[in-house]
Amino acid sequence: MMMYIGIDLGTTFSLVSYLNPQGIPALFHDCHEVDEYRTPSCVYISENGVLVGSALEELLDDEPELTQARFFKLALGQSQVVYHDELGRDWSPQGLSALVLKKLLKDVQAATPELIEGALIAVPANFTDGQRKATKEAAKLAGLKHVKLVEEPVAAATFYGYQQQGDNTYFVYDLGGGTFDATVLQVGEQGLYALATQGSNTHGGKHIDDIIIAYVMDEFERRYGQCKLDAANQTKLRRYAQEVKVKLSKPGKSHLSKTLVIAGQTLDFILTQDKFNQLLEEFVEQTLQVCEHCLQAAGMDWSFIDTLLLTGGSSLLPLVKDKVAKAAGRSPNDLVCRQPHQAVAYGAALLAEQMFVTSPTKSKTLQGVCSYNLGFRAIGSDGKPKVKVLIAQNSPVPALASHTFYTNRDDQTRMVLEVVQQRDDEEPISLGVSSFLIENPKKHHGIEVTLGYDLEGLVTISAKDPATQKVIEHVLGEESLALNAQLLQEQQWLEQIEVNV
Repeated sequence: MMMYIGIDLGTTFSLVSYLNPQGIPALFHDCHEVDEYRTPSCVYISENGVLVGSALEELLDDEPELTQARFFKLALGQSQVVYHDELGRDWSPQGLSALVLKKLLKDVQAATPELIEGALIAVPANFTDGQRKATKEAAKLAGLKHVKLVEEPVAAATFYGYQQQGDNTYFVYDLGGGTFDATVLQVGEQGLYALATQGSNTHGGKHIDDIIIAYVMDEFERRYGQCKLDAANQTKLRRYAQEVKVKLSKPGKSHLSKTLVIAGQTLDFILTQDKFNQLLEEFVEQTLQVCEHCLQAAGMDWSFIDTLLLTGGSSLLPLVKDKVAKAAGRSPNDLVCRQPHQAVAYGAALLAEQMFVTSPTKSKTLQGVCSYNLGFRAIGSDGKPKVKVLIAQNSPVPALASHTFYTNRDDQTRMVLEVVQQRDDEEPISLGVSSFLIENPKKHHGIEVTLGYDLEGLVTISAKDPATQKVIEHVLGEESLALNAQLLQEQQWLEQIEVNV
């Protein structure tokens, strides 16, 4: 038997899902803990083995000083090493993400003899091309052969809307562990159509943790003076910040009292709900600015929205509910916040089979939009770099656009172009330098270059000679080749690794 799974590969927690025999989405539980369905996205590698998720969290209760890797999802696509293990090996975000995926796959294999035919992994809507490709690289390293991507707000809207009747305009406020997405979608009998999306990589649950930790340290240093935190104290404070979020998200909870021991000093700490809200006021307002930009891009205001969905664990915070409701001119009770931790994974399970098995009679349309402008950066006539946009942000995907570039001298053997993504007035994000080989053209010889987004939001690039219609060879830059070498090394390590043994 073959099966298709959905995966929410999160910054702080990861989940793996499937459709049960009744067609209802469900989660695979931890193979060692039947009541545990969320895997903390954290890794520890030592000479004794590899621990991922709750197994590591339990060890940290006794050994908080251990050097662990977490939040590595935020570094995907940056071509950097983010963890140095106790065996002297350097790990990329892809390799660490692959270890989390291996743990999830172990849970699947313990629960069912069915083979995984395909996996649909949810990614933030504001992920760049580099981050999306890095996610697929992680899946390949973990041994998944058939992988596709879906955007998290699309997955969440699918879960909330799959049993609804009629046409509705949804606004998804997705405050995840490390990122924030705002997305407008239309959901109906014919399918799901994204109209606009906007996001931030600096607004998520991890950043709320940082705000709480900074406040605690301000109070500590006011009493005891400056202090540099070691790994053990960082672990203690991170856990306290997470406890604050969970407990002050519960109805009727007015404060949290805790005795903290930091660097050998005791701090009796009380954080009230009012003070907590004050700390997060600016943070939440910034997410609402992202929401307004998203509505403007869709040509709408809040009155056009039929259903306002909150998803992601941090969306449970009372301040988030109150401020989003006020901005939208609604009561907090009008907002839909059903199983925000699981919604993305459930939606991925619902979409997985549709994404892999084409059945025109059963499949509904799934129409996304691109979250970035796509084009080239080149030096203009004034000597300053300029970006030529070929595909605008929030264009429906898949999308293709072409532009003809010309050689500037005789016997030019290659044309070098820098592909970039860009959002609003932000700095362009380089996707790398691409070289196109040319067969002895004359000066002003035209080369037609085509950029595109596919259904997964991945960038495609090709070129041809308009005179001969011949496809021109595309050569990767040195940075891409170096990254491939790093991933090949990690693949060899991963083939020998079993997690949580």
